Amino acid sequence: MKTITKILTIALAAICTASYAQNSNTNNEQILIPKNSTADQPVIDTAILANPHERAQFPGGDSALRQYIIDNLVYPESAKDPNLNGHVPVSFVIGKDGQIETERVRIPTDIGGKYRGIEPALDAEIIRVVKSLPKFEPAYRHLYKYGEIERVPVRTQGDILVRIRNGQISSVEIFIINFR
Repeated sequence: MKTITKILTIALAAICTASYAQNSNTNNEQILIPKNSTADQPVIDTAILANPHERAQFPGGDSALRQYIIDNLVYPESAKDPNLNGHVPVSFVIGKDGQIETERVRIPTDIGGKYRGIEPALDAEIIRVVKSLPKFEPAYRHLYKYGEIERVPVRTQGDILVRIRNGQISSVEIFIINFR
């Protein structure tokens, strides 16, 4: 019985320590010292921030983004099957300059590594449209220096979910990480 108690105590301590380590870095940026620099020249890592103070905005808002996707999507013949139903999730990154980082546009896999798209030609077309999105107003994080607020652009994560019903787009949902 004492052995089980010790194991549970150690496991709980490990979980608490890991949780604290993840939550203790509130701004999600790390100071890195590259090998070819000196210690007095730190470089800020361009990690994606999970909590910008101002979220990235598509010109015209989310409704304009939905309309852009619908207007620019060339629906492939192979996806016009009336029995085709499901959704295509697309994950993307908006850079500090507001541009979509095209190398980061992808359809994620589920926990088991299974591909989550529904029809290859349609999936590729949706990825093409997301890569072609015009420049966003980037997300910002506030830095408080000398009693003043400075807005600093940051990279953010976004997701688009295209729902297909009876071989046609039924809805487009947009998730861009909100500010806190």
